[in-house]
Amino acid sequence: MKNKFLLFILIAILFTSCEKKYIIKNESVYLKGWSEANGGYERLIPNADSKTFENMEFEDVNCTFGKDKYHVYMDGEIVKKCDPKTFEYIDNYFFRDKNAIYFFCFYNSTDDWRIDSINPKKFKIIKDYWATDGEYLLNGYRTLKVDDLSSFVPLNENWGKTKTQIIYQTEIVKNVDYNSFEVIDLYSGKDKNHTIESSDIF
Repeated sequence: MKNKFLLFILIAILFTSCEKKYIIKNESVYLKGWSEANGGYERLIPNADSKTFENMEFEDVNCTFGKDKYHVYMDGEIVKKCDPKTFEYIDNYFFRDKNAIYFFCFYNSTDDWRIDSINPKKFKIIKDYWATDGEYLLNGYRTLKVDDLSSFVPLNENWGKTKTQIIYQTEIVKNVDYNSFEVIDLYSGKDKNHTIESSDIF
């Protein structure tokens, strides 16, 4: 029993030490955290306004957000063109301000965070990372214009279908038998003729 209690304490300390947060020191803002490679660190956030800076916490979001009167910051990087006054969390790593939708779960670069083509007032989550504004279909930060969008059904986080097409993320799958198609896992599916891998789609 004692060993289990000590293990619990060690796990709690480990998770606490891995948390990142912004701190104010000497009228400057720093991102404070810990990594296995570097140990504890405090990274200066250049040009952040220490007088108006505040940490932002959102449930079930594994990112470190903060804002000052000029910018929103994610893991120490400025979220470009983001309005700190209207920035808010929706769900499933989707955020919005008065002008755009933002997505922070997976991306190739910081330019992917902001999705300008989506109407933030009409945005709604379908399921998981699938969403829409009534005109475009989204899978994370990726978008696709679909003729029969109202018929879209998600099959898992990556696969979905309309009444006429199979979709992987936001790519329409070609050379697939629609009626016999079924999902195998997040990255593969099959129809009566062959197996379809995600690497074959892009």
